[in-house]
Amino acid sequence: MKPRSGIYWLTIFALFVSIHAWGQNTEKKKSVSRSRDSYSDIKSRANTRDIQRLLNEAEKVKEKDPKAALDNIREALAMSIVNEDAFNEGKSYLLLGQVNERIEEWRLALDNYTKAYQKLSQNNADDERKEEETAGYSSPDNSLIQLKKALTGLAQANFRLGQYDEALNYYRELSTKNLTPEERAECHLAISEVYYAQGNYTEAQKAVESIQYSPKKMNGSLSIRIQNQKAKIYAQQNQLDKTQQLYSNSLQNQRASGAVAPSSAPVQQSTQEAKEDIAAVLKDQGKLDEEIDLRRQAIDYNLENNNLSEVANDKVAISSTFAAKGEIPEALKEAEEAAAIADTIDNPQAQENAYLALADLYAKNNRTAQALSTYKKYSQAVAKNEKLHEIKLVDRSELIKQQQDIEELSKTVSIGQREEKIQNQTVFRQQLIIYGLMLIILIVAVAAYFIYRSAQASKTANQLLALKSLRSQMNPHFIFNALNSVNHFVAQQDERTANKFLSEFSQLMRLVLENSQEDFIPLFKEQEILTLYLNLEHYRFRDKFDYEINIDETISTDTLEVPPMLIQPYIENAVWHGLRYKETKGKLDLNIFNENGFLVVAIKDDGIGRKKSAELKTANQKKHTSTGLKNIQERLHIINKVYKTHYRVEISDLNEQGGTHVRIYIPITKTLAA
Repeated sequence: MKPRSGIYWLTIFALFVSIHAWGQNTEKKKSVSRSRDSYSDIKSRANTRDIQRLLNEAEKVKEKDPKAALDNIREALAMSIVNEDAFNEGKSYLLLGQVNERIEEWRLALDNYTKAYQKLSQNNADDERKEEETAGYSSPDNSLIQLKKALTGLAQANFRLGQYDEALNYYRELSTKNLTPEERAECHLAISEVYYAQGNYTEAQKAVESIQYSPKKMNGSLSIRIQNQKAKIYAQQNQLDKTQQLYSNSLQNQRASGAVAPSSAPVQQSTQEAKEDIAAVLKDQGKLDEEIDLRRQAIDYNLENNNLSEVANDKVAISSTFAAKGEIPEALKEAEEAAAIADTIDNPQAQENAYLALADLYAKNNRTAQALSTYKKYSQAVAKNEKLHEIKLVDRSELIKQQQDIEELSKTVSIGQREEKIQNQTVFRQQLIIYGLMLIILIVAVAAYFIYRSAQASKTANQLLALKSLRSQMNPHFIFNALNSVNHFVAQQDERTANKFLSEFSQLMRLVLENSQEDFIPLFKEQEILTLYLNLEHYRFRDKFDYEINIDETISTDTLEVPPMLIQPYIENAVWHGLRYKETKGKLDLNIFNENGFLVVAIKDDGIGRKKSAELKTANQKKHTSTGLKNIQERLHIINKVYKTHYRVEISDLNEQGGTHVRIYIPITKTLAA
C-alpha cells in the first residue's frame, strides 16, 4: 500500500504544479502586455529601407555631429534586432565603434567592434555567394567590406589598449581576406606599427618591407606613411643616415603631393611621430646638433603649411636642447619665438608648452619680471585648456550616455522579442508541462511496481538473472526486424546478401543461447557476440552509421569474465534510438579499457540524443524502453548484492546537439578473474 500512497500524493503534487504553472503563464501574459508597448511600436515601423537610410545618414554625420549619428544608430539598431537582420545589426555596432574611436573611448570601441565582428561574420558566407552569382557585385554595403572594417577596428582598439598580441591576431585574420593592393599595404603597415610598439624592430622591419605595392601606383598618403615608418625603425636600429634621408624624402614627397589637407591628418600624425622618435634617439646618443637640424627641417615644412602649433612645439624642443648644451642665449631666442607664435594661435596646449618653457628660462636666468609675466600667460593658457577639456569631457559624457541608452533599448527590444516568442508558444509549453508530469507519474508508478517486485523476488535473484539476460538480449523487436531484413534482401533478389545475413544471424542466436545460462563468460566471448551483433546492425543500417571496437591490449580477454549480455542493450539503444533517426551518417564507438580498478566499457554515439529520441517514441515504445532499462538496473543490483561488488552505469548526453555516452563500470575482482 505504501507505493500506492506515494503515487496518490505525487498526483496531488503534480496537479498543484500544473495549476501553478498555468498561473505563472497568465502573469507572464500580463508582463508581456506591459512591456511590449515600445517593442511593438518599433516592430510596426521596422523595415530594411529605413534601416539603411538611418545608417547612411549616421555614416555621413558621425565625424561632425556624433550625437545625431548616435540617434540614427539607436533607431537602426533597434529595428535591426526586431527584424533579426544580422547584417544591419552588425553595421550598427560598427558605426558605434567608430564613434567611440573618435572620442578615444577604446574599451567601448572594442566591445562594439566585437559585436559587429560576430554579427557580420554570420553574413560573410552568404555575401560571398552573392558575389559569385552577381557579376560585378561590389556594393559598399556587402558584409565582406563591413567585416574588414570591423577587423580593422578590433585590431586598432586592441593596439590602443596596449593589447598587442590580440591586435596582431586580428590584423593577421584581416590579411587572409580578399584585400585590394592598397588595403593589403595598409594591413602590413599596421602590423609593422604593432611590432614597433612592442619594441620588436626586426619584425617591424620585415612587415613594412613585405609591402609589395608599386610606389608609383600607391597613393601619396600611404607611400609617405611607409617612409615614416621605415625612418622610425632605422632610427631604433641606429641606422641614422638612412633615417634622416627617409625623413627628408618624406617631407619632400609631402611638398610634392600637397598632403596638407584635413584628409591628410594620418600623414601629418605619422610625420610628427617619426620626427619625435628620431629626435629622441639623436638626443639619447648626444647628437644634439643633428636633433636641432631635424627639428628645423620640420619647422620649415610646417611654416610652409601654416602648421604653427607644431612649429611652436619644435621651437620649445630646440630651446630645451640649447639649454642642455649650455647655450642659454640661443635657448632664450627659440623659446621667445615659440611664445610669439603661441600668441598668434588658438591652441591652449601649444601655448602652455611655449609659455612654461620661456617662463622657466627667464626664472633660471634671474629675469624675474619677465618670468612672472610669462607665468601669468601660462596660467591663463592652462585655465583655457582646462575649460576646453571640461567641454570635451561633457560632450564625451553625453555621447557615452547616449550609447548607454542605446544598450538599454537593445536589451528592451531583445526582451520583448523573447517574450513574444514565449507567448506564441504558451499552449505548447502548457501541454509539454502536463505531459511531462504525466510521464513522471508513470515512471514513478512503474518504478514503484518494480521495487515491490524486487522485494518479493530477492530469494530467486540468481535464477532470474540468467532469464532476464536472455530476455533482454533475445529481443523480439530485433528478431522481427532481422527477419524483415532477410525478406527485404530476398525481395530484391539479393540472395547472396540474405544468406550471409541469415548465416551470421543464426550464429549470433547460437552464441546467445549457449551463454545466456552462464552467470559469467570470458570477455572474448562477449566480444564475439558484440562484434556479430554490430555487424548485423550495420548490414541493416549501413547508410546510418559506422562503428569501431577498440579493446586495450593490456586486457586479457581469455581470463577476464563478465556477465553475459550486459553491454548489448546499450548498443541496441544507441543504434535504434539514436543513430537510426539521424539525418546524416553517424558513428558508434565501443571502447573497453582499465581505469582505477574497473573494466570500463564506453559506448559513445553521435545520434539524435535521449531528449529527441524520447520525443519521437510512441507510448508503447516508451513503456518498452522503461522496462528494458529497469531490467538492466535490476540485474546490476542483483549482481552487486550476490557477488558483493560494485557494478554501475553512467549515462550522459554527448552535447546539446545530440549524442549519448554510456560508461559501464565492471569491477576487476578475484571473483571474476580466472
